[in-house]
Amino acid sequence: MKSISLILPAIFLGLLAPTLSEYQIYLLSLTLLWSILALGMGLILGYAGEVNFGQAGFVAISAYVSTLLRTKLGFSFWEAAPIALATTVGCAAIVGSITMRLRGPFFVLVMLAFGEIVRLILSNWQSMTNGPLGLRQIAPPEPIFGMNFQSKLSFFYLILAVLTLVIIAMIRLVNSRMGRVFVAAREDELLAEFLGVPLMKSKVIALSTGAFVGALGGLLLAPFLTVLSPSQFSMFAAVDMVVMVIVGGAGTIVGPIMGAIFLVYVPELLSFSHEIRPILMGTLLILATMFIPSGLAGFFTPYIDRFISRWKTKKASL
Repeated sequence: MKSISLILPAIFLGLLAPTLSEYQIYLLSLTLLWSILALGMGLILGYAGEVNFGQAGFVAISAYVSTLLRTKLGFSFWEAAPIALATTVGCAAIVGSITMRLRGPFFVLVMLAFGEIVRLILSNWQSMTNGPLGLRQIAPPEPIFGMNFQSKLSFFYLILAVLTLVIIAMIRLVNSRMGRVFVAAREDELLAEFLGVPLMKSKVIALSTGAFVGALGGLLLAPFLTVLSPSQFSMFAAVDMVVMVIVGGAGTIVGPIMGAIFLVYVPELLSFSHEIRPILMGTLLILATMFIPSGLAGFFTPYIDRFISRWKTKKASL
C-alpha cells in the first residue's frame, strides 16, 4: 500500500509532463535526478546512520566510466551501464571494507578524502578524462525497444522510470530484515553487535547499496547535462545531498525526494533577487532545520495521514 501511495505521484507526473514547457521539463528532470542521488545518500545517512561525504565520488565514477566506455570504446549506453554500476559497487565495497572500521568523525574525514581523491584523479588524468575541461557533447542513450530518448520529454520519462524503480526497491529493502539491521546498527552499535548483528557486513552493504543508487543517478547525469567535469563532483555536491536528506527528513523514503524538490525549486523561486538569493536560501535552510527538525516529511505526514483517514471514513460511510 505504501509503495502505491508513493508511485501515484509518478503516474501524475507522467500524465502532466506533456503539458509542460521544455524549461519546466528540464527543472522537473533535474529534481528527479537529484532525488535519485539524495535517496542513495538517504540510505546510508538515514538508515545506517553514517555521513558519507564520498558519495559524490561514487556518482563521478559511474558517470565517467559509462561516458568513457561510450566515447573511447564505442559502447552503447545500455552496454556501458552495467559495467559502470559494477565498477562503482566494487569500489564502494573495497572502500567500505576499510573505512567502516572507523567511527564518528574519522569515517567522515576518510570518505571526504576519498571523494576529493576521485575528483583530483579526474582533474589530472587529462589523456583520459580531458582534465578540468571535462567531456562534452555527450549523446543521449541509444533507442531501445522502439523508445527514443532524443527529446527532453522522452529522457524525462526515462529518469522517472528509474526513480520509480529505485523507490520500490528501497521500500522493500528498508522493510526487509537487512533494513532492520541497518536501523539497529544506527540506533546502538554496541547493543546491535552484542545481539549478534554483523555490524561490519551490514554497513558495507549499506554503503555499497547507497553507492549503487547514486551510480544510477550518475549514469543519467552525463547524457542529461551533455557535459561532465570534475568540478561537478566536489565536496559541495555531497553536502547538497546531505542537506536534501536532512531538510526532507532522514530515515524516510519520501524525505530525500522532498529535500530535492526544496533545493531545486526554492532557489528558482528566489531568482528574482540575484544579489540576496544566497542569503535568503541560507536563512530558509536554517529556519527549516530549527523549526522542522524531523524534516519536511515529518511535518507534512500527520496532515496527509489525517486527510487519508478522513477520506477512508467518508468512503466507508457511503
